[in-house]
Order: sequence, then C-alpha cells, then structure tokens
Amino acid sequence: MIKVDRTFPAPKSLETEAKKKNGSYTEKDVVDQLLRDFRKKCYICEINDLQDPQVEHLLPHKNGKYPERKFDWNNLFLSCGHCNSVKNQKKYDEGIIDCCKVDPENYSLSRLMRML
Repeated sequence: MIKVDRTFPAPKSLETEAKKKNGSYTEKDVVDQLLRDFRKKCYICEINDLQDPQVEHLLPHKNGKYPERKFDWNNLFLSCGHCNSVKNQKKYDEGIIDCCKVDPENYSLSRLMRML
C-alpha cells in the first residue's frame, strides 16, 4: 500500500452526480484525478499503469452501509479489478488503512514496534 496525497477540490462531477437518482462516481474527471493522485497505481497492491482502473470505496456504500459516502471524495480510491473484488467482501468493510491520511509504512512499523 502506498501513501497518497489526495488533491482538492474534489472533481466537480461528484456534486452533480450525487443529486441524480442513479448518479455515477466514475465520471472522467474523477477517474483522471484519481489516476494522477494515485500515480496510476492500485492503492492496495501497487500494480503500476492500471489498464482497467476501478474506483473503489474505502467504506462501502453498497447494501446501505455508508450511503452518504458514495460520492465522498475522501472515500474514493483507485484500485485494480482484483483488489476491488477481494476487498468487496464483508470482512473488509472496516479496518482498511486510509493511505491518504496515514502513511502505511509508518503505520506498519508502529504496529510492529507495539507488538515487540
């Protein structure tokens, strides 16, 4: 997992699409900004130059768990198809590091140090 510096403001289409009944969080401006911010890498496995990038939600919006986070720019991440499908399991609904807020390398090191 890589540390990501998310840019702001959020893509304009998120606000527009959130008002629609079946709005999309995968508009071109969203995908383009995620590609830039995440340096064309999956935030979980770090595969480079994603051929089929997917917009992934850190906190899931499906099944009504966090519907208010569906269009939340802070909740959208760039993922490869494999990681997105694996993370789609219920056991990963919470507890995934937010690599835009925490440096995963420091997080892992600090957790390891507490275990010693």
